[in-house]
Amino acid sequence: MIKLGITGQIASGKSTAAREFAKFGGRIIYADDIGREVVEEDSPVLSKLIRAFGPQIVTPQGVLKRRELGRIVFASEEERAKLNKIVHPPLLKRLREELDKCSLDPACELAIVDAALLVDWDWHNNMDWTVCVVAAPDTQLLRLKGKGLTDQEIHDRINSQKSREELEAASDFVIENDGPIEQLKQKVKEIHKKIVSAQKA
Repeated sequence: MIKLGITGQIASGKSTAAREFAKFGGRIIYADDIGREVVEEDSPVLSKLIRAFGPQIVTPQGVLKRRELGRIVFASEEERAKLNKIVHPPLLKRLREELDKCSLDPACELAIVDAALLVDWDWHNNMDWTVCVVAAPDTQLLRLKGKGLTDQEIHDRINSQKSREELEAASDFVIENDGPIEQLKQKVKEIHKKIVSAQKA
């Protein structure tokens, strides 16, 4: 089984790239989805978040208001560190379990870990290969505005992440994703070919 990490800043298109790699017989493990599950399915984690950030982060029914929590943590390094301390240990435990599950499945020839924080967690060192997907700031801005985020929210989220240069330095391949989807597909195809060729060498 080949372990492939896909990383990149917000709105770079890393999940689209992951889906393209998956067409070569891969299985995607989405860190974002695991993060959501950890918070929504693990009530002790949600309880810790409410204690740390206040009752305003949940609805009257006790459902996490993700955007409200995001507004708090992306605006402050201190608040973000608080969040990471609560959420990251159970998230990484689940991520490891999913990767182990793939390794035991003969049908899983390519395990793809889609994670913006892959390098922050030092998980790029757990991968056989790491691909960084990048996009121009204007492209990121347009994509995030399309999701309804304010200029301040966009600024806070991008600034909270590792720089493009840091992510590229920790990766084996870089995909510039500012053009049409056909270009991205072609780049993924070329990288996959190189990876398979290198694995056989």
